[in-house]
Amino acid sequence: MAASHIESQLGFLKRNPIYNTVKPYSLRYDPEDGTPRQNIETNMVPVTINDARSLRPTIEQHGFALTSIPTAMTYDDFFNQDKIDRVYAAELQSHLKTFFNVPHVRVIDYAVRRRHPEFPVSTGRQYEHQQPAALVHLDFSHEEAVNMLETLYGCNASQVLKHRWQIINVWRPLKGPLYDWPLAVCDAQTFTRSRDSQSADAVYPESVYENVLVHHHPSQQWYYFPGLLETETMLFKCTDSDTTASGPSPHAAFPLPRTAGTSNSPRESIESRAFILWAPLEQLPQEVGPLYGKRG
Repeated sequence: MAASHIESQLGFLKRNPIYNTVKPYSLRYDPEDGTPRQNIETNMVPVTINDARSLRPTIEQHGFALTSIPTAMTYDDFFNQDKIDRVYAAELQSHLKTFFNVPHVRVIDYAVRRRHPEFPVSTGRQYEHQQPAALVHLDFSHEEAVNMLETLYGCNASQVLKHRWQIINVWRPLKGPLYDWPLAVCDAQTFTRSRDSQSADAVYPESVYENVLVHHHPSQQWYYFPGLLETETMLFKCTDSDTTASGPSPHAAFPLPRTAGTSNSPRESIESRAFILWAPLEQLPQEVGPLYGKRG
């Protein structure tokens, strides 16, 4: 039987007064003018991470949940972008429509991660695949999500925005049971956006989008699903237009203390992000722009 909780560490944004006047940023490219790649100061904080299986969490109350999304995808298929686009996207849309009882789901994107055996120690070379994200965050700010919908649907965006909508993260291991760098999620009831977070910019050569970095607070309650199987999928909320509903659930990967008899095979996972749309339309407006439009 798994322990009811484990002790580990999570990476948080430092509570530095400089962020009251200077926005945190991270350049996702190598600048040619010598600009620092980022101004993000972090600290690793010891935290208790509880067993979510005994909690039986729900999106409505806790901001995260466990589900099972049947898939025709094989392990190798998850490294084929065409099959992800054609097969997995349709599976996600179908399941999420049923799970949330909504007429429309718009999958945003995917990230396949394969932990390098040396991670988190830098090899001095660029990794072939994305690595576990060890800094607690939300993928998009609420303002960025609105911007994405306005860019995507142009002058018709109000048809979607005037009804409820969310962004939900969909996360599953490609091999299980997972005991290597699993994902920790925060109980939304214990996370206060104004107290615990700071908007930040992720900057690319041609665009920028805003995400949310998180400060540690002792009232936060953290959870993970021990031994997650490849047939199991975590859902957690990024943002919600309904301000009376539960808030978002910040997340991060963390090093799991070794347990006798468990595998230390490097983590392989796929994370997707999707708009959950309540707009009672026969079909969504025509898409007129990219999800990641230029800003500023």
